[in-house]
Amino acid sequence: MSNSLKWRAALLLAVGLLGGCGPSYTYRYSPPPSMAGMNCINSCSMERNHCKQMARLQENSDQALYQANLRSYQHCQVGKSKKEARKSCYYPSYPFNSGSSYSCGNDYDSCYQACGGTIQRILNKD
Repeated sequence: MSNSLKWRAALLLAVGLLGGCGPSYTYRYSPPPSMAGMNCINSCSMERNHCKQMARLQENSDQALYQANLRSYQHCQVGKSKKEARKSCYYPSYPFNSGSSYSCGNDYDSCYQACGGTIQRILNKD
């Protein structure tokens, strides 16, 4: 392994290890005082659950499509030389999760606050 490659590997390792370091937070949710606000928050919860369910369905669909494309790629290679296969068979890219369930949480927080609830971010002192 060349020195340049060793330095790059060490740098990537250091960045990866330091990426997890930093402040951590917990969140305190305080509901609104009114019954109408509580009903509103219940609606937010139902929307978040629906959003998460749709995100899971989308992820399952993406995985099924990827598996079908992978089988197609493997079938394309049958009876071809490596050179021919490289030119005519395209390896599928995996459709990584777009983070929609993360978006569900953000949407919930916005909805919670719009209903009159408050969210307090608390720094953990580890």
